[in-house]
Amino acid sequence: MLIDSSILEDVLYKDIIHNVRCRPGMYFGSAGSRGVEQFVYELVSNVLDLYLVSQATRVEVKLDGSNISVIDDGPGLPFDEPSELEDISLATKFFTHPHQTRSRDNHAPHVHMDSMLTGVGLAILNIASAQMTVQSWRSGSLWKQHFAKGISLSPAIAIERGSGRGTQIDLTLDSEIFGDFRPRHDVLRKTLFEASHLFSGLKIGFNEEVFCCLGGLKALGLMMNGLLWPFPLFSIGHAPFHVSLCLDKISLEVAMFGNSETSSHVFSWANGARTPERGSHVSGLFQVLRAVRWTPALCLMHVVMHEPEFAGPMCTKLHAPHIRQIIYDALFDPIREYKAQIDEPRF
Repeated sequence: MLIDSSILEDVLYKDIIHNVRCRPGMYFGSAGSRGVEQFVYELVSNVLDLYLVSQATRVEVKLDGSNISVIDDGPGLPFDEPSELEDISLATKFFTHPHQTRSRDNHAPHVHMDSMLTGVGLAILNIASAQMTVQSWRSGSLWKQHFAKGISLSPAIAIERGSGRGTQIDLTLDSEIFGDFRPRHDVLRKTLFEASHLFSGLKIGFNEEVFCCLGGLKALGLMMNGLLWPFPLFSIGHAPFHVSLCLDKISLEVAMFGNSETSSHVFSWANGARTPERGSHVSGLFQVLRAVRWTPALCLMHVVMHEPEFAGPMCTKLHAPHIRQIIYDALFDPIREYKAQIDEPRF
């Protein structure tokens, strides 16, 4: 007996709805503040993906109690494209049927602001929301649709014609799942501020503030320098070391400051997520530093790659052994030349 694939998909989705609502920690990592913060990370990460392929320039996050709004200027959601499901657009399917790939077209690299989660997807956010309203410009029309607790409450309709651009998602956290927990303002502000340096040039709004940094990790390091040390970590007449490179399917940015007689303070990220236990990318950098006999006081490093894998109990360590040699080969000459310059005697 053959079973219609759409019927089977609906049955599986009902099981997912039950699982998400009964065991939210499996999907969000927590049913507390950390869990509700994943709503922001998921929606902002989707915009970061667009920024990496030059399809978005800004994202804005607004918090008001249990209400979260995320607005971008990207190409919009495909409300104008049909899905294989009858009378449902591709965009509507995104919000009502979890996908099995990292993204719609399985593109890479894909950014996640929390290394513990590989992205829950829009449908899971819908399931865990008391209500969700989506407005998105696509093909000259502003589309609007309402969702709640995993289902669509109305069909998608075009409410305006014009040349607008972008998407706005407004949602209310479901108190049946998360109780009175709310996103922590200070945690999100710090993460979004960092993201504006990791993705240099992207404008990130957070309530009444806007973060945008053209200096990348160099600017972030200069700020950390002022907070951690009462004196500049770089020699007068020499700027800090800073490179931004595109390698074989890898984007790499490194900024380093000063000298240390003991060890370096290291801050590292992979695909937008903190890697406090470091990993393969930092190992490649340290191989170069040992070769040139330099121990910087402060190192900042961000790598964006295809299919990153994380290790450790909290998934806070990048496990990608193949990139060590790639990073070593890319950084050896720039670091060696910089070290030679700062070692030159000055009179």
